Amino acid sequence: MAKSTDRLYPFNRQSITNASHVVVFCSRLEIGEDHLQRVLEQEERDGRFGGNPEFKAQMHAGRSLFVDLHKQDFKDVQHWMDKQVYLNIGAFLLGVATLGIDATPMEGIEVSALDEQLGLRERGYSALVVVTLGKLDPANDYNAKLPKSRLPFSEILTEI
Repeated sequence: MAKSTDRLYPFNRQSITNASHVVVFCSRLEIGEDHLQRVLEQEERDGRFGGNPEFKAQMHAGRSLFVDLHKQDFKDVQHWMDKQVYLNIGAFLLGVATLGIDATPMEGIEVSALDEQLGLRERGYSALVVVTLGKLDPANDYNAKLPKSRLPFSEILTEI
């Protein structure tokens, strides 16, 4: 994993090597009908439709609508699939925080290095973000001792 930082992001290497765990979030390279059907069939096996074939058909139609919109109309299907992964990363970060686990998400990785090391492209994926997990070591983390700095809410939020 740390090799993905060697060339362009050496400042991220230590975060990876010191982590107890490293999670690589990946995005699909394409989304076809076969994948949509596999997801639908898994949901059916898991009882998501309560034996209601109409609900299964509606779920498939809804997903297909979004996929087709991003493929055909917006022409941003890869960007859209990447955003779906980011939604999962947000949930993951909240989840580990509730467990008292410190996490650092990083885009400062060479995706091609991870793709090659892990054989991701051959399996239809590409790395997107690395999240390191562990416990913060305040003694060795200069940033932990510094005050946080944020723009005021009035500049980043609009209250309606």
